[in-house]
Amino acid sequence: MTDRPSERARMIGRGRAGGIGQRWLLAWCLLLGFPLLASPAPPFPFPRLTNSSKENDRARPQPTASNRFDPVAAELIQIVPSTNSGSPFQRSPGQNRAIILLHGFHVLPFHKAYANQAVFHSWQKFGSKLVQELTRQGDIYAFAYSQNVAIEEIAGVPDLADNIRKLQMLGYAQIVLLGHSAGGLIARQFVEDYPESGVTKVIQVCSPNGGTNYAHLQPAVSSLQRGFLHSLSKETRSKSLKVRAEIKIPAAVQFICVVGDGGGLGDGLLSLESQWPSDLQNQGIPAIFLHTTHFTVMRSESSARRLAELVRSNLPRWDPVQVARVRKEKLRKKDETSRQG
Repeated sequence: MTDRPSERARMIGRGRAGGIGQRWLLAWCLLLGFPLLASPAPPFPFPRLTNSSKENDRARPQPTASNRFDPVAAELIQIVPSTNSGSPFQRSPGQNRAIILLHGFHVLPFHKAYANQAVFHSWQKFGSKLVQELTRQGDIYAFAYSQNVAIEEIAGVPDLADNIRKLQMLGYAQIVLLGHSAGGLIARQFVEDYPESGVTKVIQVCSPNGGTNYAHLQPAVSSLQRGFLHSLSKETRSKSLKVRAEIKIPAAVQFICVVGDGGGLGDGLLSLESQWPSDLQNQGIPAIFLHTTHFTVMRSESSARRLAELVRSNLPRWDPVQVARVRKEKLRKKDETSRQG
């Protein structure tokens, strides 16, 4: 009998410690602005891509009994004009532009199974500031995907290519991929691998082309997400760029890097050069600098207006002189700070 109170006290202590830990992690995520999943979404299973390169396979953590990758779930839905669930895509009369929104990383620390599901971000949904602005520019679609495999595999899921082909068959003259963060990496690899897909423009928004050190914060996410997060690290992105060094962005595709610089020398998560790296500079890819942060850019009214402007604007490649001038103006502060350190 004397042992029971002490055992109960230990259990209460462990419960309080776990509760404090979860509350601390939740506060940390909210402070950084990560979107937290509050409710599940239905799964949409598709076969996992199996022809990834050996180099990427070595760079990615291998599956074990505890982190085994499940098939990728993916879904592309129409937002504007609204349609009934499961109905075919509809092109608005006289509308020649389709805009596809691709989200980035979800933080799923408490709901492991959600990493296997396609979950949309709030800014991809009808009524968001971004969708309201983009409605004037074209028909709007949104792409969501599970985060249980690496970025390279998600870019090759059949659902994305098949549905973009359907949009092309509807007669859109322009198909724009607008991807935030990791979504921008998916959009980039897609047009590199499918140059004849019908995509005419890619707008990357605060995308970790050069990776991020925050990808090493794996204890904060579901174990199923660690392969996805690992694929965003600086080391893995560097290896991926080397493997794909000969694959260029198609000349017929307009490509823009929206670079957030409202977080000091970057967007608060990514450096300026990660968002606009030298390999894209060498291809003459324009960079549009916005005074915004990684976690507010897709929800800000002013950013939404600027992104809508980029969707409708003609943005050809820059020549080397333009690239050098913008690099000097925008990246000089970072270069000088690095030399001083």
